[in-house]
Amino acid sequence: MSIHEENEEDLFDRLPDAILLTIFDKLQDAKSLSISSSLCKRFRFLTTQTQHISLAIPSQKYHKPLPFSSRNKFIRFFLNPFQFVYRQISQWNQICMPCDNTQKKSDSYSCCTCSSYASSSPAEILRNFTEIKELEIRVPSNGGGGDSDSLLKWKGEFGSQLKNCLVVGGISLSPIRNDRIDNSDAPIRELELQRMTNEDLKLRIVWIISSLIAASARHCLLEEVIKEKKLLNKVVIMDDIGQGKVCMNGEEVEEMRRDAEVFSSKMPALKVKMWYSPELELPEGGCVMKGATLVVIKPVEEWSKADDGGDLVAKGFGFAGDGKEEKVFDEVARELVKLERSYSLEMNSF
Repeated sequence: MSIHEENEEDLFDRLPDAILLTIFDKLQDAKSLSISSSLCKRFRFLTTQTQHISLAIPSQKYHKPLPFSSRNKFIRFFLNPFQFVYRQISQWNQICMPCDNTQKKSDSYSCCTCSSYASSSPAEILRNFTEIKELEIRVPSNGGGGDSDSLLKWKGEFGSQLKNCLVVGGISLSPIRNDRIDNSDAPIRELELQRMTNEDLKLRIVWIISSLIAASARHCLLEEVIKEKKLLNKVVIMDDIGQGKVCMNGEEVEEMRRDAEVFSSKMPALKVKMWYSPELELPEGGCVMKGATLVVIKPVEEWSKADDGGDLVAKGFGFAGDGKEEKVFDEVARELVKLERSYSLEMNSF
């Protein structure tokens, strides 16, 4: 390589800031942007101006120590210098912070190097991003959606309090049999007349309560972020398996910022309307769902006699990812809301 080539100007430095900001906006991932910010002072300045951020909060993991204490001390002796270098490098990257060294040596588990990133609040992780307008957060699933809840999805909309929540669930999903004869509406009407058993009702109530608790917890997680980020006009927070999501548009974000301290309860008095079919055929999806259930939840004062929940059903879930799965749940909701029989109950604020 010649001396002229070695001194050649880096063409990437000639790109204007507007193009780099467009690239960072396409990147979106908060952790990747944080790593990029450690490359140079220019990147560090520009990444803070990114307007579209996606933050995936990993689950906190632990590593067991080696069984022999003498071996632990031996390895720790050689690792200490490298840990010091890591701490110095991490000062450039304030999102993925080093572990807290105040942890007691007697602890049976020691946290991994990114555990502080996993345990930090979104507001703390995003503190350097000053111009966020759209924010998507993915939180780890808490394990509550096991095999029995694998056919459960919910979507909640909030302002300072819950605006509405849509829940769709079922027990199982199977393909439509080719030998299934559909020559009349009699089997469908017979299924509609079957009432929900006590065990079925208990399971649905568990679905409703767990969905509302999860929605309220995610809404609380956003409180500090919305208070600090004045330019936010769209927020979505969902779990990594796509079971539930909380959405807020610009008006709802502003309402929360303005009235967050006025309401002591995130859940007002609610009215719940529920549709149920022991077996629901889904022609568009080519499958049959057993125990199909649709739940529409709104504050009591938001319900009217003419409102049957169809407006929320028309919006759908809007989950990213597997389009086929999304369409199946949307079809379940559209078909169930047509049923004449529905169940209603009311819940106190909490």
